[in-house]
Amino acid sequence: MIDKVISSDVFVAYSQCPRKAFLLLFSDDRGTLHDYPRILEERRKVHQAEYIQAFQQVHEEARPYNDKNLKKGEIFVEATLKVECLEAYCDVLTKVEQDISSQKVTFEPTIAVGTYSITKEQKAELLFIGKVLGQIQKQLPTVGTIVGMDGKVHRVKLESGYKAITPFVKVLQEWSKQKPIEPPDLMLNKHCTSCQFRDLCRDQALKENNLSLLDRMTPKAVQKYNKKGIFTVLQLSYLFRPRRERKQKTKMPVVKHSLELQALAIKEQKIYIQELPKLGRKTVEIFLDIEGIPDQDFYYLIGVFVCDDERNSYNCFWADTVHEEEKILRQLIEKVSEYPEVPIYHYGSYEIRAFNELSKRYAVNLDQITKRLVNINSYIYGRIYFPVFSNSLKTVGAFIGASWTSSEASGIKSLVWRYEWEQTFDQNLKQELSTYNREDCLALKHVADVLTKIFNNDNKYLNTEIHSVSEIKIDSVYRFGNTKYAFEDLDFINKCAYFNYQRENIYFRDNKKKKTRSSNKRNCNSCQNHFINKTIEIPRVLECYKCGSSKLYRSTKKEKIVLNLKFFRGGIKKWVVKYKADRLRCYSCYHSFLPAEFRNITSKYGYELYVWIVYQHIALRQPYSKIQDCLREVFNFYVNQSAMDRATEKLAMYHKATYENIIKKLRNGNLIHADETHINIKGAGAYVWVFTSLEEVIYIYSPTREGSILEDFISGFNGVLVSDFYSVYDSVRCSQQKCLIHLIRDMNDDLLQNQFVNEYKEIVKEFSILIRSIISTVDKYGLKKRHLYKHKHQTENFFKTIISNQYSSEIAIKYQKKFKAYQNKLFTFLDYDGIPWNNNNAENAVKGFAAYRKLADGSFTENSIKDYLILLSVYKTCKYKEIDFLKFLLSKETDIEKFSGC
Repeated sequence: MIDKVISSDVFVAYSQCPRKAFLLLFSDDRGTLHDYPRILEERRKVHQAEYIQAFQQVHEEARPYNDKNLKKGEIFVEATLKVECLEAYCDVLTKVEQDISSQKVTFEPTIAVGTYSITKEQKAELLFIGKVLGQIQKQLPTVGTIVGMDGKVHRVKLESGYKAITPFVKVLQEWSKQKPIEPPDLMLNKHCTSCQFRDLCRDQALKENNLSLLDRMTPKAVQKYNKKGIFTVLQLSYLFRPRRERKQKTKMPVVKHSLELQALAIKEQKIYIQELPKLGRKTVEIFLDIEGIPDQDFYYLIGVFVCDDERNSYNCFWADTVHEEEKILRQLIEKVSEYPEVPIYHYGSYEIRAFNELSKRYAVNLDQITKRLVNINSYIYGRIYFPVFSNSLKTVGAFIGASWTSSEASGIKSLVWRYEWEQTFDQNLKQELSTYNREDCLALKHVADVLTKIFNNDNKYLNTEIHSVSEIKIDSVYRFGNTKYAFEDLDFINKCAYFNYQRENIYFRDNKKKKTRSSNKRNCNSCQNHFINKTIEIPRVLECYKCGSSKLYRSTKKEKIVLNLKFFRGGIKKWVVKYKADRLRCYSCYHSFLPAEFRNITSKYGYELYVWIVYQHIALRQPYSKIQDCLREVFNFYVNQSAMDRATEKLAMYHKATYENIIKKLRNGNLIHADETHINIKGAGAYVWVFTSLEEVIYIYSPTREGSILEDFISGFNGVLVSDFYSVYDSVRCSQQKCLIHLIRDMNDDLLQNQFVNEYKEIVKEFSILIRSIISTVDKYGLKKRHLYKHKHQTENFFKTIISNQYSSEIAIKYQKKFKAYQNKLFTFLDYDGIPWNNNNAENAVKGFAAYRKLADGSFTENSIKDYLILLSVYKTCKYKEIDFLKFLLSKETDIEKFSGC
């Protein structure tokens, strides 16, 4: 295998991006070269030819380089240096004067470049040339020369740079011998805009959801996140934690950009506001944008967009050459002077640097401009997070609706247009630049308008939700998920409280096995599109409904089509029934009528179809839109939204008796778990209360969180109520068991925040030891009073110790009061059989509703939520009793107990 040649281009590419060097060496796809580096390369070649020609005229002894005559000459031109797999081109090699005593012959490299200023990449190229030359002449050159487009000679010290590039050269040498198994990690950076592989890498980054998609992500930051197991923007979004504001601010905080919050905004496609700065607006405003050539420190175009109530105007100040730069500066000063005290908006720091340089260059006082400059980007950076990867004007502007005439419009593209104009003086290119500048000013105004509307909370026209960071709840007790515990005992207790663990290992340990039952839209409903499975002739009526006469005759023939489903042992199929009846007329009273049986067919959908809709919606949590799609695609039925609502309403009304029976059974039982959760009813807050035992579940709607619902439901209940520490439950007159897992989580959270309060730590430790000993008994024998009663003495001693101790810390006193207030409600389960020590049964029931709430929250009406909760209660109860919900609905039975006994 022939070794790959490591050229200067490959080395410079590696210094910019290792992946680019890899693609240059091993990829067949050479990408698409951007116009700007192509232009720089063309300029370089022209400059090289001119420089070598001029150099040879001065140094007639200069000769073409040959590796065999290196020691025979003093000056060489167009030298291609080769050593092993390394190859570097140098325009001129100049012999270095040595002491008479030294016998070594050494040379220094010189390169001519296609830019006016010297870049890091050109210095890296010179270092690589020096490295290769050093291996040839057995001594590294200490100095090299770079000649700019203006003929200026830049002497570059090389000694300090060799150590930095040695690892790069070593890696590339290894690559030349053997291709790496995997390419280097993808890392987008500032060089990507002009890279020939930009589209390839960008597509790959989007596919991977790569961290480097974020504009301010550095290799060091990527490495830090990778060590934490974070490799994608999505994963990074989960790291965001809102910080609490300090009560006393001694100085203005430094504004920092949060990569985690930026990732969260992208994941949720929301605008997040960290801080809401007010952008002071005036009736007259100026929006400024400057175009320049950084390589020459030349500013050739200054665009000013003046916006006032009467009219808007755009002024473009253009410089054909560097000599006209001062002229357009003074034109700008004259224009701005017409609007004293008017703010001048710009985006980023480029304009500020431009004015500082121009002020020094032409000895002009620009205070009247610089004092009025307002950087719009400073109102976004670290304060407002749009769901985009970058805060550049193009990215933010495009997100909020700004547009540019050219799809290629960018800063680097404007350099290409300017260079092409300098070569051709094409007025279309000049107009292209002027249009680009004007559209930048308009985009800047659009961004300022959006920021003002966000501050005024006037964001109706935005298609994106806007949220304050303070609204984000992370690791809250209101979220389902795993909790990190400070003590192993607490973690053990929490695991034993899991719903499935308790249900399978504790409650039903001694119970017998439960019985288990064997297990185009309008045209869609046209008669012509459905095969009639059955035709039913409704018998004629023998007497007139009005006068009772038997003298009747048929006036017309009527038909009705009912779309339905038929369930059988092997599955389900479409079932269409046609009903026929005679419209009769009475000879005596001339009354016209249809048979009552025919008139009672009020819906074009059958009961079984309604059952199937409800089963999909309640049990399988399918939204109506998905059910509609399924009916249309599978059965060729089109069922509109109102019919879907009617199905839920009809079955909820039919099973109202089932719902009442469940409530009655819960009240007559010995255990009720209670909890509540929040919902939105057309934007207004409301609550759903959950009451459950081990086999029954009831959901009740309430417009408020007040305790009247609780009191009405618990009325007549003589068992034990298990609940959390919400104060409404304290007023209930029945035996109560407070959820110990809620208490443990609260104590653990407080312990993590008060880790150095030893007296509180001791309280948590003693409580966790007590609970663990009790849970171990439960785990071994179940919830049996005869086994649990032995712990009564331990609990009494615990309360006695905690209540009698004298504590000094605020957190310890807080829990001392809590234990004193609830000492009769924390260990009630020790006095009963089958009473759990936590409220996870209710929380599990809440999850059943919460899953649906994610899909439909805010779209409920009061009637629809009540109907839904009736059917959800029936479904959950059937599930707890291991009864097939679909078969129960199809049976038309209203008594679950009676159905389960069939």
